[in-house]
Amino acid sequence: MSNETQTLLKGNTGGKNVSIENLDQGFTHVCELTFESVEGIAEYVSHPAHVEYANILLANLEKVLVVDYKPAEVSL
Repeated sequence: MSNETQTLLKGNTGGKNVSIENLDQGFTHVCELTFESVEGIAEYVSHPAHVEYANILLANLEKVLVVDYKPAEVSL
């Protein structure tokens, strides 16, 4: 991730899958990027530095899952 796109993020975290539930569908790692707004996601995704990085990264991954969501309280 470039310094140019890093400034568009509110935060980022990630790590290796350690679940014992076997519901991961083969995914081994996760990366979560947080933005101030939905518009911030669009700005990040279309940024030339992100596009360049994503093209390199995607060429080296077997499969990818991207989920964009607005955080909300969940009551179970």
